[in-house]
Amino acid sequence: MTPRVVSGVPDARSALYAQLPGADFRHASRVQTLRGGRTALQAYRNLAAAVPGWFDGLMTLRNRSLRLLGMKDLGALRAVQTTGTPRPGERLGIFTLQALGDAAIVLEDDDRHLRVQLAVQWHGDSVLEVATVVHVHNAFGHLYMQPVASIHRLIVPHLLQRQVRAYA
Repeated sequence: MTPRVVSGVPDARSALYAQLPGADFRHASRVQTLRGGRTALQAYRNLAAAVPGWFDGLMTLRNRSLRLLGMKDLGALRAVQTTGTPRPGERLGIFTLQALGDAAIVLEDDDRHLRVQLAVQWHGDSVLEVATVVHVHNAFGHLYMQPVASIHRLIVPHLLQRQVRAYA
């Protein structure tokens, strides 16, 4: 039987727990899966590589249409370097690396509309979690987050389920 992805809010074990106060969006999905010696960075790279083409198509549409409204072009989620060890402050796909450890990686994107933080984290040797916290800066950020929140709640569990199948 395939383990089920469980979604909720980041809890006290999350690398993003301290970011929860005042957050406008908080979401965490976790699943039991074989770690197999993978670091959090490797798990993030695996997740990014598993992003479906339709999702990167949405990112392209987002980048082109929202550039006129002051949103920066983030590129594609799958555009994560597959080799080397990045350092905090470097771009890793659409995010900037904030913290890197064996069990957790924290990424961020901050612009004038919102601040997004993402953590990919191992809890022990068998639970992988993706947590997201968003602080919205203005009305446009709130409007932007309405469809994004719905898509986020679908895509993250989907990506985690793909990890379970890939490492079964």
